[in-house]
Amino acid sequence: MSKNPFFENWMKSGPTHSAFPKIPHVPFGIKEVMESSRKSIQACTEAQQIAAQSLQAILQRQTEIMSQMVQDSSAVAKQVMDEGTPEEKIARSAELIRDAYEKTVNNYREVGDIASKSAREAMDILNERITNAFDEIKSTAEDAKDQKSKKASAKKTA
Repeated sequence: MSKNPFFENWMKSGPTHSAFPKIPHVPFGIKEVMESSRKSIQACTEAQQIAAQSLQAILQRQTEIMSQMVQDSSAVAKQVMDEGTPEEKIARSAELIRDAYEKTVNNYREVGDIASKSAREAMDILNERITNAFDEIKSTAEDAKDQKSKKASAKKTA
């Protein structure tokens, strides 16, 4: 079995061989990272809640639509079977089928609107969080730059 030099070097201890290289000083503290992460998790949770509520509303509406379609189909069948001549039945069934089709299209358009609205709301929440996260990073970097320049000017005057 051949030896893996990376693994062997990684396992060695000492100042020249470390499992984790030294991390340069970062201009922010753990509190800022934790707060930013908390806000991001909260935004994701809100977006997921909107998606779950939307899914529930869509399923409920689809159930209502299917129930209505079954009732309408029964009514159509009854009306077609009860009325007059074969020509009148064909004309009436064509009219009823057209009405049912238009109702179905409108119902599913409504379902699509529910889905679109919730997707838009969820994306607005996530987009706002991402924008705020970038603003937080920029602000933190600017604060670190200001602190660094203040320390440098304090050393020069001292």
